[in-house]
Amino acid sequence: MKTIFTLIVLAVTATFSNAQVVMNEVYTDPGNNKSEFFEFYNTSNVAQNMDNFTLVTYYEESGNVGFYVMDLPNQTIAPNGYYVGASSNPFDVQGQNNIPADLNWNAIPAGGSLKKFQKNGATYTQVAVPANLNDFFVTVTGNGASQSILVFNNGSLINGIFGGMSSSIIPANIKAMPPLFIDMSGASPDFLIDFSSYNNNQFEYITSVTGNDNGFARSNDGKCGVWYKTSSSNQHTPGKTNGSASGVSGDLTITAYITELTGQNDKSLLIYNITAGSLAAFPVTVEASKDMGTIGQLDAGDSLVDSRQITSITAGDQYIILPFRNDPVMLAAKTPSGCYDQVIAIQNSLSAAATLPVHLISFQGNLNKNNKVTLTWTAAENETVDHFEVERSVNGKDFTTASVVFTSEKKGTEDYLYFETLKTNDKVMYRLKMFDKGQEINYSKILVFQPNTANSNNAIKIFGNPVTDKLTFSYISSATQIVDVKVYDMSGKTVMSQKVNSLEGSNMISLPLNSSFKTGMYIVEVNNSTDRQIAKFAK
Repeated sequence: MKTIFTLIVLAVTATFSNAQVVMNEVYTDPGNNKSEFFEFYNTSNVAQNMDNFTLVTYYEESGNVGFYVMDLPNQTIAPNGYYVGASSNPFDVQGQNNIPADLNWNAIPAGGSLKKFQKNGATYTQVAVPANLNDFFVTVTGNGASQSILVFNNGSLINGIFGGMSSSIIPANIKAMPPLFIDMSGASPDFLIDFSSYNNNQFEYITSVTGNDNGFARSNDGKCGVWYKTSSSNQHTPGKTNGSASGVSGDLTITAYITELTGQNDKSLLIYNITAGSLAAFPVTVEASKDMGTIGQLDAGDSLVDSRQITSITAGDQYIILPFRNDPVMLAAKTPSGCYDQVIAIQNSLSAAATLPVHLISFQGNLNKNNKVTLTWTAAENETVDHFEVERSVNGKDFTTASVVFTSEKKGTEDYLYFETLKTNDKVMYRLKMFDKGQEINYSKILVFQPNTANSNNAIKIFGNPVTDKLTFSYISSATQIVDVKVYDMSGKTVMSQKVNSLEGSNMISLPLNSSFKTGMYIVEVNNSTDRQIAKFAK
């Protein structure tokens, strides 16, 4: 028996789906001897099966209104690839002939179907689909959108597009339509479309209205809000790229950087924060991937590391332990309408830090309870060093010089010190810019400090939760002291106990988890006999 899903606005997991496939082009008004077509773009770096995808379009004709429903067959769209459906195969469009299609919707293979439903009072009647249909994307005149196109996956709305609209507000005539039951083919789940339940931020819009031999296309693959009307000068590119979304700004403001992960030289720590954005952009699905293909571009060679949903700008810093040290990272933010708000290429400064100059032995720092930052470093072959610049940043990308430290006359190993008191509550990052006698420049790793506030004391912050083979966390120590670190399972049994030297202020520690740690929830405790800090983590 098939499972039937009813979609309502309260079902957050249904109405705000983690979309992977979005509409990328649509040819709505073909000229003579040309074919309508659509192109999907796969925003993920894994292949997607189209069997549970459904394409729904609104029509008005001869006084009747209703919907075309296309249940896609068991076919595959490649990672960061394209899926093209058309009214014939091969097909022609403006300026191009004999283009291959993945699907001819007038000859849908088993496992898929094309149906037409006509509104009949508070319900629908299924009517015959015209032979050799070349008007699946019906152009509607008058009030509302010229085209209304909805894309579903497993019964969840993942992408919606209104043509000829000045905003993403659902047209009143669509919102007022009765619920439509979708009887899917094969094992795909049946579902009910409740048009009144959807939120406006689940849709995209295009202000232009298509004319003869026109349609719509994104200027960048999968990018939100960059639709344009096609023409003889802006032609369709079915099955081919419209341009990368990487580096194209969006509604959100995202800061991101990569820094050291204490005690794990083969890994690194990605920290990002969504600091601004309209309410319509949330919840945001953020995917972090190792940039393994063409650097700075999303492609099938990239490897997904982390995916999470951010519900508002108050979510704060997000910490991701990267299972590598030197590789660049791509950060993709997807809105509820399924498209990319933006794609950010993050330079990994540890690539340079992995081969530190031979004269730098160590670089470390501490932040005390009075927000005094102390940086210390040790140089070998001190006689080869000309000077150091201590650089400061608040976003991990733009650094300015905080101080110039000149070398001593000592030969061999030498220790250096720099300190300052922070006058901000924002996170601050430091690195060393090092000049040798020949004026060759190298950079140290980045040290990150979060100034102490009333809310930051007595707080453990877990990095990369759930954890795998190591537990990494930060905590605040009121003095330089030895503390007890213990880990308990949910029954209260102590499964790890260790004494740790702590400096006054912020400390970070990384503890290996042995084979006795099974999958489940745990509690970590830091105790100095007077103060106790705890936090939960998952293994």
